[in-house]
Amino acid sequence: MAPFQGKTSRPSTLETVLRLQGFFGHRLQPLGVSPIQAGMLLYLDRHPQCQVIEIASALCIQNLSAVKTVQIFQRNGWIRKPQVNANRKIVKLQLSEKGTALAQKIKENIEVTDKLFALADSRKAA
Repeated sequence: MAPFQGKTSRPSTLETVLRLQGFFGHRLQPLGVSPIQAGMLLYLDRHPQCQVIEIASALCIQNLSAVKTVQIFQRNGWIRKPQVNANRKIVKLQLSEKGTALAQKIKENIEVTDKLFALADSRKAA
């Protein structure tokens, strides 16, 4: 007999997070961004003039991952990196017009996703 056969239980937090990541990944694919990239773009949209280390800390990702993602953002023209001081140690990030437009598309996509989750929750409650 299979250990979970016939049992119904709520998914674990990890299962839920992984399902959400897959769902968001699928929804964001047409925009050409991953869930982490979308999160970083939305963070930059809400926190202009922030540093890479702030984004990494806020999203609980490694600094190196955030730096590599910022490099992708630069290549795609989604951000600007104005220098704050002459020695280049402090760099504040901000979205470019192209990045702001992409962040808006991501927000619209998330609004649709939120509505889908609300609908699913209302059906479960009924």
